This record gives sequence, C-alpha cells and structure tokens, in this order.
Amino acid sequence: MDFQSGVQVFIPAALNRPTHTLYSICMLVQPTNQEWTVNRRYSQFLQLRKDLQHKLSTRGVSCANCASFNRAIGKFRFPGKSLMRTNSVVRRRVSALQDFLKLLVGRTYNDLPKCGICGDEIKDMMRPFLIRGAQPMNGSILPKITKSLSLASYAVVEQPVIPVPEPAPPISPSLMGKELFSASKSSSKPIFSHSQISGGKSIFSRSTDDASTQPNESEDPIMDFSDSDDDGYGKKYDDQRCYDKGVPLEEAMKQVVVPKGARLTCEEVVARLTSMWAAYDLDEALSSLPPERLSQQANFSVDNKEYAF
Repeated sequence: MDFQSGVQVFIPAALNRPTHTLYSICMLVQPTNQEWTVNRRYSQFLQLRKDLQHKLSTRGVSCANCASFNRAIGKFRFPGKSLMRTNSVVRRRVSALQDFLKLLVGRTYNDLPKCGICGDEIKDMMRPFLIRGAQPMNGSILPKITKSLSLASYAVVEQPVIPVPEPAPPISPSLMGKELFSASKSSSKPIFSHSQISGGKSIFSRSTDDASTQPNESEDPIMDFSDSDDDGYGKKYDDQRCYDKGVPLEEAMKQVVVPKGARLTCEEVVARLTSMWAAYDLDEALSSLPPERLSQQANFSVDNKEYAF
C-alpha cells in the first residue's frame, strides 16, 4: 500500500566538538505547517533504535506490521560506533542517520492500519525524540509544534493550516532564491520555505511573546489535541545544544559538518552553527562578519578536514 505522509525529516548538518557531536534534525509537518529543528547525539539515536526494536518484538508474530517494522529496522545499516569522531566519520553518520529517521517517520506517521504497539506506543516513543528541545522556524510556534505529532491523520492536505508569522525582517540578499533547508539539491521543491536569517529575530527564536504569534484555540482544531510532557520516556530527551564556552566564530564554523556534496555559504554555515551551539546568537554572528563574506562559499578541504573560507 502506498501512502503520502505529511511529515518530512532530514539532517542538514552536525556540530563536531572534541567531547561530543550533535546532529541537527529538521522537521516539517505539512498538515499543520509547522517547522522546527532539534539536536540529538549519536548515543540517543542508538538508544531509540534499541527501544523501538524491543517494543516491536513484544508482539512477536501476532501483528504483521510490528514484525515488518522490526525487520526493517534490523536490516537497516545503522552506522557503527567509532573511537575517532573525525569529520569524515561524522559526515557518513549524517547521511546514514537521516536515512534511519526517514525510515522511522515513513513507517510511523501514516494512516495505514496499525495495532496499539506499532501505532500509538511507537508514536509515544518517537514524539519526544523529535520534539523535545524544539527550536521553531518560519513563524512556527511551540504550542502547535508540540501537537503536530499527535494528529488524528498525517495525510497531505491541500490547504494546510497557515501559521501566523512573526514580523518578518527582509531576507538577506545572499539567501534570496536559496533552499536553505532543502534536503536535496535535485529536489524540485524545497522541503522548508526560505528562512529569514538576517536582522530582526532569529529563525530559531524560542520567544512566543508577540501576540500575533499566539493561536486562537477556539478557532484552531490543532490546539484541541491533549498531550502530556510528564511521560517518563520523554525525559530522555531535552534541550540538546552545545553549552561549551565560545571560541572565535570562524573557528567554530569549521566544526560544522555537512553531508558530502553540500554547498553552503558562510551565512548558511552560521545559521547551522547557532542552532546547535548556545554560545552564539544568529544576529550577532552575522553582523560580526563583513557583508561580502556572507555570500562566500564554504569549501571543504579533504587534506585539512576542515572548512576553508
């Protein structure tokens, strides 16, 4: 059976620090038009895989979908542990972990028949992994994000709910026409809309103080869904950002790792960095660079294993 899910996910970058690596997960739920990013460590992906397989195996052969889902996870070539977290290792993991999440999201967020385990219980495990510590993007707001993976249906809709955006600053000229959060250069349409990352509020701002961003619950069916943050499983995941002391900006930018073949400008690298490393503010980081530098391409040097600007 074929089903077009309204939930999309990809990993555009990672932050490779001496003590740990963070992987940036970008989410889009098309029926609610909500976009956000969360950060996770490799060990959390590994634990999620283990927990899902344990849960799916409890039904044995009594549920064909549980058995099929469990086999698909078992057959997936999950990236192994490594003593050395070089940029090359991290780059391969970015691609593999993205494919792993696409497998999970595709099997979980659809309207095909499921039992209580491969349906609700798996969703209860996936939801905190994909939502805890969410950083809203492009006018999305936390109240709707927290409900976006608790919908009655995940089918693509013709007229998705349109979020009320925050007051929008002008889009930086160097990003005009760019697909900043596109999962593939060959994609005919960007998975995420163009991000406004120059001036004004950060696209990763957590603030919901602006009254224009607050939903009218009496008119918004999305807000009718009830979900608790008190689940024990969800406490495994929280605000996973790097809280190390900041280093010079250009040195920090060299620790952002992107998939093989990705072509980013310095401005785009800064956007990735500030979503993963709490020491850096997007607006301040952009304003500290000369305007002509923002549009320069960041080229990966194979020999030095770092970006050359």
